[in-house]
Amino acid sequence: MIIIDNDKYEEAVEKLGDDIDAARIPLSSDVFFEAWKRLDYPYSIVVDNNGKDIMVLRWTDTYYLHHYSYSGEVDLWFLDQYDVLILCGCNEYSVELCLTVLSIWKGERIVFAGEEWKYIIEYLPEIQGKECIWEDEITDGKIENLSNGREYLKIVAELPHEEPMERYYEHIMTYDEVMTFTYLFSDKRCLGEENPDKKFFVVNALYGQVGLFVSFYKAVSIARYAKKKGFIPVVQLTNEYGANSIYQDYDGDDFWEKFFNQPEGYSPKDISESKNVYYPPGFYNASILQNIMDGYSRDLELEWRDGIYNHRIQDYLKDMEGKYLPYPKETLAVLARGTDFAGARPVNHAIHANKEMIADKAEELMAEWNLKYLFIATEDENYYEYFKGRFGNRAFFTEQKRYTTRPGEWLAEMHRNNPNKPEGWQLGADYILAVYLLSKCHSFLASGSCGGVGEARKMNNGLWKHEYVFELGRYQ
Repeated sequence: MIIIDNDKYEEAVEKLGDDIDAARIPLSSDVFFEAWKRLDYPYSIVVDNNGKDIMVLRWTDTYYLHHYSYSGEVDLWFLDQYDVLILCGCNEYSVELCLTVLSIWKGERIVFAGEEWKYIIEYLPEIQGKECIWEDEITDGKIENLSNGREYLKIVAELPHEEPMERYYEHIMTYDEVMTFTYLFSDKRCLGEENPDKKFFVVNALYGQVGLFVSFYKAVSIARYAKKKGFIPVVQLTNEYGANSIYQDYDGDDFWEKFFNQPEGYSPKDISESKNVYYPPGFYNASILQNIMDGYSRDLELEWRDGIYNHRIQDYLKDMEGKYLPYPKETLAVLARGTDFAGARPVNHAIHANKEMIADKAEELMAEWNLKYLFIATEDENYYEYFKGRFGNRAFFTEQKRYTTRPGEWLAEMHRNNPNKPEGWQLGADYILAVYLLSKCHSFLASGSCGGVGEARKMNNGLWKHEYVFELGRYQ
């Protein structure tokens, strides 16, 4: 997102050097778009009608990356739930909402909150039928007066993350979230003349840092949401706008079809000559966005005509089951997350029990449930060595490669920095296999909640005799 940051003027002048004239743009309602076209420069300098430098624009990271493409459809279902919009801060996204959609929004009042608006507000076109108010600062008391009992939404320039729903219940959403809902289907492309009666939506989001099952469930949320909106979802996870996933082998590698079938039967190849194909902007559906999408499409299911996993993965699971799980009815399944959950401690994610706590609980539960063996799924080399030493031949493991991360280091980051990273398919297949084997055991123990727990439960379909998942709170 491009924001106003006048405190950076001296730095901008120094960094731009001889390029400063090329980085200067005239003040207008299109000033952020003009700066967007000049992202090769670290800053843009905005000048008034007299050529005087009055404003510095700079780029700040967000998940949402705007296409400025309106060949498709804008969607106001989310914003139309509110009578009053409070646009906190004048930035690329708040101005684009004013220029393209707020004239057709069903609400009544727009509040421009923040001193930065004084530069732009007079250049904005009149938004017909809306009451527009500028407040140099916004407080809870002002919000109460401005909303006057009507439904309001405060839109803020913050980076969404995996968090509970409290912010949404307090009528606060980020620009990333609002822009995603509004412009998700705005980029329509005609690739040929096939399937003229169908609208396809390519599900592609920024999943460079998250694990395989988190990527899966987030992509499924988008696919269901798109289907509810009348589109046929086609999943193609390439992380086009962000850091590669550990399951990708090169830039632009689609890691969805390495493991999964298409939820509605159409592949990217199948739609490559289609008349109506819609592409998303870059975005990440963090927890609040995902939960809203799930709620919107809760009465709808995807088809999965050939099952969720592709034939290569299905064959791999069948071939490996007997090798690593010889006594399933006498075995306690143990999911022991290390690496990210032990070292990186991701904010608002579940705290996971350490290896000693897991082992102590496993001993207790094996005695209580009369079990002889353990199958332990862990990606952490230190955990593997510890459990192997403590349980000996009572413990079974797959032969997957395991890792040791430094404090604060993400496993995905470690893989990206490793020139000898294993093939993406093998990394994902070993993870799926471990979770599949967990689902086949007598009972289940997990170090804490994560995507693997949810997938193991789904695969097991309620057949475990017992289940225990540590609940230790969340990382702050």
